[in-house]
Order: sequence, then structure tokens, then C-alpha cells
Amino acid sequence: MTVKNIFKKDWRAKSRSMIINGEVSNFTKTFRNNFTTLLISALGMVAALSWNDAIKQAVINLLPGEKTIIYNFYIAITITIISVTFTYILSRLKTEN
Repeated sequence: MTVKNIFKKDWRAKSRSMIINGEVSNFTKTFRNNFTTLLISALGMVAALSWNDAIKQAVINLLPGEKTIIYNFYIAITITIISVTFTYILSRLKTEN
């Protein structure tokens, strides 16, 4: 083997190693970002579920009436409107910053 062939083989091996290490690095970074997003979403879901009963009771106390299926839809629509409005306000605040 000549020095040139040894250099080519060594360069190819290093090149492959760099590509593999780069892919592993990209995968690790992507995995970490996605996992962080998943954990934040899970914590948000836990917080939302913990507020569920409190919001229901507040709406029930504010909107007296019979406990019928229409009443339940009325509460659901009211909570949805409040949630959408709150989400809209938060998204506007986020885009302003």
C-alpha cells in the first residue's frame, strides 16, 4: 500500500466517523428538545386538570339553574369561550415580546 491509499482509507474512516457522530449529536439534541417539550406539556396537563374542579364549581356558582344536559352544555360553552379568550390574550402577549 502506498501512503496515498493509507491516507484515503484513514480520511474515509474519519469522514464516516464525523458523519455518524454528527447524526448522533443531532439525534441527541432533537430527542432532548422533544422530551423537554413533552415534559412541559405533561406538567401543563396536570395543572389544567387540577384547575378543572375549581373552574367547574365557580361556573356552577355563577350560573344557577337546574342540573340538566342543556345546563352542562351551557357550562361547557362558557368555559370554552373563556379558555379561547384567555389563550388569545396569552398568544398576543407572547408575540409582542
